[in-house]
Amino acid sequence: MASEQPQSPGSQKAGRYNFIALEESRSEKVARLLDYWNEIRGRRLMPRRQEIDPTMIWTLLKNILVAEWHRDPDRLFYRIAGTEVAAAIGMELGGKWVTEIYPESADVERTLGLYRRVVETRAPVLGRTDDTLMRVGATSYEWVICPLSDDGELVTHFLVLEDYVARRPYLGAPS
Repeated sequence: MASEQPQSPGSQKAGRYNFIALEESRSEKVARLLDYWNEIRGRRLMPRRQEIDPTMIWTLLKNILVAEWHRDPDRLFYRIAGTEVAAAIGMELGGKWVTEIYPESADVERTLGLYRRVVETRAPVLGRTDDTLMRVGATSYEWVICPLSDDGELVTHFLVLEDYVARRPYLGAPS
């Protein structure tokens, strides 16, 4: 899968994102999370949320967030976010809806669109965001959104990783 532009550009605050293939990713953290997700998935479409073992990905935890998907209407709730994610966004995400994070409705819809893509395909989606004003000290980052399921069929949760290209020394530091 080559780089692909999203359908809606969203606001300039959130930046521009492109979908990328794993071969295009420069992030070793994205690759490590995908390897872990595939390992626990086995031959199934996606792993169960309960199968995530933080001790197996402890070096990535600061860059990870866990979110849950709600249907009718589509909504996204952030359960927990690592310290790098919270530092980059400038606030704690855990316990917040996406509408509490992004002030502009275009950014909310664009974010929901990314997660809808994962829900529909039941497969990880990788991307790169450039020129964001929504991440403190970082204007670019790569990310992956991996689906999780409670029943093995419907996507109910997401395991997400954001890897920052940052000027601040503690953001984007090697793990």
